[in-house]
Amino acid sequence: MRISLLSFSLSILLTFTLYTSHAQCDSIYHEVDPFDSTVVISTPTINIGYLVPSNFQTLDGFKLVEDGKLQISYASNDSIGSLFLTIGMAERNFQTISSGKNKVMILTDSSRVEGLLNVPDRGTFDPNTNMRVYQHICILPLDLFYLLTVDPIQQVRVYYDGGYKHTITLTPAQKAELLELLKCLGAEAGIFPKSP
Repeated sequence: MRISLLSFSLSILLTFTLYTSHAQCDSIYHEVDPFDSTVVISTPTINIGYLVPSNFQTLDGFKLVEDGKLQISYASNDSIGSLFLTIGMAERNFQTISSGKNKVMILTDSSRVEGLLNVPDRGTFDPNTNMRVYQHICILPLDLFYLLTVDPIQQVRVYYDGGYKHTITLTPAQKAELLELLKCLGAEAGIFPKSP
């Protein structure tokens, strides 16, 4: 009786795990351009960090907004494929960021720090928050992608020109969601799991 109850509990847990993973993977975006056959695969945008007050004031106080958003994409054309990490951040003041490595850094759970090559951005004003929204698009090397499927991102830090820096810490739930989405993206792109 005890063994059958244990096997029943394990089968329910396994079914729930498979259902949850499958449901997560259903949200992966996959598109093929009909003109040049470029393949674009991306995760949905997920919130990272906590809610922070914006510069938009209401009768109840400052409107709360997400500290940041994150998305991972894969694009390929012919035999060339690339992975991209896009981080969106709202800033109170106008900032500038030049291109180059080590302007955007990630810290993993194992305390490994990685600098990423980014595209410069001057931000766009968002009237809903009275803040500027910056998109930091970074090239994600393949070896780092594989690392992030087992050693999740703990923090993201952006170094703007002039010395200002913005750090976002992911919650445990956000780390788990990103970990699962990375695996789903890799499976959809045919690069995960890594085969010998």
